[in-house]
Amino acid sequence: MENAFFLEVMMSELMDSRLKEVRETFASFTDEDGKWKYLLDLARSHKGMDASLKDEKFIIQGCASTMYLVPQFNGEKIHFEMDVEGGTTNPLISRGLGALALKVYNDMSPAEILSVDPKFFQDIGLNVGLSPTRSNGFASLMKQIYLYARVYLALSKK
Repeated sequence: MENAFFLEVMMSELMDSRLKEVRETFASFTDEDGKWKYLLDLARSHKGMDASLKDEKFIIQGCASTMYLVPQFNGEKIHFEMDVEGGTTNPLISRGLGALALKVYNDMSPAEILSVDPKFFQDIGLNVGLSPTRSNGFASLMKQIYLYARVYLALSKK
């Protein structure tokens, strides 16, 4: 029982560290160009996912590009695989937004994911300058991440 408590404390510290890092990164931008460059860098460095995982049931509805989000739950943490294919707009921005979400939520427990206020990304100014389509797509991605977390949390309590 003590080990479970220690693990939760460590997970909280890890989540706090991730949120702090993203918050500080966005606070360091002196103009909008810095944010876009950061998102493009995240997109280019994101490894994507194996094509065999790209199934229609994992497509995030509402994105301008075709975004896949595949959850893998090991009973404690959720690992997400994410990739984006072309769409009506530059998929690099969408891919960067997805990579940013994974930077925060990947390999965290469902409870840790749910502990983060979904408005976190608005609070750091991510939504400023996003097109309505990208903003809606990112909101859809967030809804899906939180849905997976709620489902896996419920399943882990059974």
